[in-house]
Amino acid sequence: MHLTTAKDNAIDRLILKLLQQDCRIPLDVLAKKIGVPKSTLHYRIKRLEKEGVIGGYYAKVDPLKLGYDYVAVVLVKARYGPNYHEKLGKKIAKISGVWGVYYVLGEYDFIVLIRAKDREDYMNKLELMSSMPDIERTNTQVAAKVLVEDPRVSV
Repeated sequence: MHLTTAKDNAIDRLILKLLQQDCRIPLDVLAKKIGVPKSTLHYRIKRLEKEGVIGGYYAKVDPLKLGYDYVAVVLVKARYGPNYHEKLGKKIAKISGVWGVYYVLGEYDFIVLIRAKDREDYMNKLELMSSMPDIERTNTQVAAKVLVEDPRVSV
C-alpha cells in the first residue's frame, strides 16, 4: 500500500481487518464503524482492489461439512530447469483439492497442501502429481487433526 499518512494507513488497515471478518458487511455500516463517509470508504476499497491488496471476496466454507476431511502436506523434490518453479507450481496448483503450493528453499522444492475425501481420493491426486515428468519424488505427511486454519492476514 502506498499511503500518504499514518492516519490513511490506519484507516486502510481497519478496512482490511473488518472486511476479512465479514466481507458482506454493508458499506454504510462499515463506514460508521470506521468513522468515514461512505463515499470515502468506497473510494478506498476500490483503490485497495486496484492495487491488488484486496484480491477477491470469498465465502468461508467448512471442508469437513463437504466431506474433505483428509488433509495432507506433500513435500516435492523437482527436476531443475529454467523457471521450473513457476511452471511446475502452476501445474500442481491445477490438481483438484490442492489449496496451497509453496516454492521453498532447502531439501525439497515445494510444499503442497491437499484436501481429499479419503485415502483413495488422495492417492489419485498424488498419482497425478507423481506422474508429472518434472517431479523426482514426494514425501507425504497426513494431518491427524486440523487444530488451526485461518487464511486471514494480520493487519
